[in-house]
Amino acid sequence: MGPRSSRQSRSEHQPPAVDESIGQLAKTLAFLVLLPLLVAGCATALKRDGRCLASLTPDYLAAQDELQQLQDSWRALLRQEAVAAAGKAAVSPSAQREAADAYARLREARRRHQPTLDWYGKVYRRLQMRIEEDQLLTDVQTVLFPTPGILFYPVIRWNIHSVMWDGENPDADADPVTRFCTDRLVADTVSVTAE
Repeated sequence: MGPRSSRQSRSEHQPPAVDESIGQLAKTLAFLVLLPLLVAGCATALKRDGRCLASLTPDYLAAQDELQQLQDSWRALLRQEAVAAAGKAAVSPSAQREAADAYARLREARRRHQPTLDWYGKVYRRLQMRIEEDQLLTDVQTVLFPTPGILFYPVIRWNIHSVMWDGENPDADADPVTRFCTDRLVADTVSVTAE
């Protein structure tokens, strides 16, 4: 009974710090394994959408500038007509034709630039959603990191992702914004290497 009772007494008196340190080590390893896998996809998509918006911005600004100039020109011609009409002067047919031509140029420019304006809006909203999602996930990681709850991070991440994107996958190849950005970035890369 001597050796057996000494083994029991040793196991009963094992310090709880060993169990806690093993648990902490397991949590740390799980976090270190899961974190790069989970963050990499989000960071890559965020960078891609950011680069897409950056490549689209000069076209968007040029379109906005041209539309503003055409609209200002058309409105100036309309004001001239209004001033002439208020002064009881007859508005010349050439002034009316000039105003009509200015409006036609404005409509044509709007039609031509509408795809650029639409895509810029879509990519901007996509990037804004990704930034909001990334901020939420960062906040969740900050709260869960020091606790065993970090093991539930993949489930929480999936839940946040599916709620924010209404169950759709914004990274799918069939997604129109993803396809547009991929094609645009490839075209930009080809044009840079060709120069």
